Amino acid sequence: MAKQNVAAVQKHPRGLYLLFFTELWERFGFYTLQTIIILYMTKALSMPDEQANILYAAFSSLLYLTPTLGGYIADRYLGFQRAIILGGIMLFIAYLVTALPGKSSFFFGLSLLVVANGFFKPNVSSIVGELYHENDPRRDGGFTLFYMGINIGSLIPPIIAGAIVTNYGWHAGFLLAAVGMAIGQIIFMFGRKTLGSAGMLPSIVHRTTKLKTSFYVYLGIGIIVTIALCNLAFAYPQETDYIVELTAVLILATTSYFISKEPPAQRKKMIACLVLIVISIAFWSIYNQTFTSLMLFADRNMEKSILGIPLDAEATQFFNPFFIIALSPMLSRLWVKLDNHSLNPSIQMKFSLGVLFMCLGFLFLAFGAKFFGVNGVTSSWWLVLSYLLQTVGELLLSPIGLAMITVLCPKHLVGMMMGVWFFSQAASFAIGGMLANIAAVPDHMSTTASLVIYSHAFTIYGCISLVIAIISFALVPMLTRMINAEKNIVM
Repeated sequence: MAKQNVAAVQKHPRGLYLLFFTELWERFGFYTLQTIIILYMTKALSMPDEQANILYAAFSSLLYLTPTLGGYIADRYLGFQRAIILGGIMLFIAYLVTALPGKSSFFFGLSLLVVANGFFKPNVSSIVGELYHENDPRRDGGFTLFYMGINIGSLIPPIIAGAIVTNYGWHAGFLLAAVGMAIGQIIFMFGRKTLGSAGMLPSIVHRTTKLKTSFYVYLGIGIIVTIALCNLAFAYPQETDYIVELTAVLILATTSYFISKEPPAQRKKMIACLVLIVISIAFWSIYNQTFTSLMLFADRNMEKSILGIPLDAEATQFFNPFFIIALSPMLSRLWVKLDNHSLNPSIQMKFSLGVLFMCLGFLFLAFGAKFFGVNGVTSSWWLVLSYLLQTVGELLLSPIGLAMITVLCPKHLVGMMMGVWFFSQAASFAIGGMLANIAAVPDHMSTTASLVIYSHAFTIYGCISLVIAIISFALVPMLTRMINAEKNIVM
């Protein structure tokens, strides 16, 4: 009987696998872009490190800013499923535009991608939450498996992107991203029936009237205006950071307004949720060096082979998703087993451990770069092992954070709060761009000198992570009381 109960607990809804493959292919497209974008700007567009870092930060900040509004629109008007379809079609078009020659086409395509992501990204995760009831012990495991799908999609691009760009040009990489997005969209549209009613209707279930034509007109105008504003932001990337900060204040104020209208126990849960989101901002600020300072470090100061196998800078992006795929099933089972014995760490404890592992990853890499470099070149193993530690931290924070939103927030605010969660990454990219410039290397600098710069920067990243980890651990008792406030009232 016990074995049957465990099997029942571990079985997941069919809709999870549809969302798994939809997100897998969307991530294939996105990580094809992520793999080549910083190298494209520094090599093909001949930008210095500082400019490329700031532009990448502006793009990524905007990319994670729009899900807040996209989640709100899905919550109240479109429903999650229709929002995903709209966002998916726009993403496909965006990748095609970036493949066109010229800098203006590249940035216009990125602008379209930013808006499309707002409709797509938060709502796939929100549907995953609707597949489980609130106290379902499978929830953390389901989100972890879903997160594994994300990383399977991001596993392949680093392996092939470098070769494709070398043989067919930079824009062939952007076309590859469009192909991945097209596959994901087709899978979702033909498999929607497995979701049942999950995400079909807006979360405000009392809406009985059909949307008026005027809504779609305003929606279209809003999309066009937002694309134009994003395109303008790329012309002024430094100023975009200030806009992101101002938007952060506005979003927090708006979120606080909605929280104030909730019952006391629910309000405490959502405040705890906001505190954990702030902790995640610090985590992602360091983690996002993957696509800037760590990528350029791999291009300039890393040995270009591992176990006798050629390893270019693009291919180093393989290791993070590889470790996620390898570790996700084990952690998914671990959370269920620990829950069965009432030993499953709390969300807030997992967050704290996640930041600590990020700290260890960067301090380890700084140690290797400082003491084991030869003629300005370090063994690729230092970066690989650093990625292993960072990945453990990511798995303790990111999929658990997605589950946190669906557990701690009332259903009618899940889409909006999922958007706030993704906005936290927008804020982290704005900060991360500034941190990346600590590792900026001037043109024509020797590899020996650049290795000194990178070692110093990685030490700083590790120390920042350590401070945040200490604060996070100290907050665990208070957050536990807030999250369990409803139980305490009942008792």
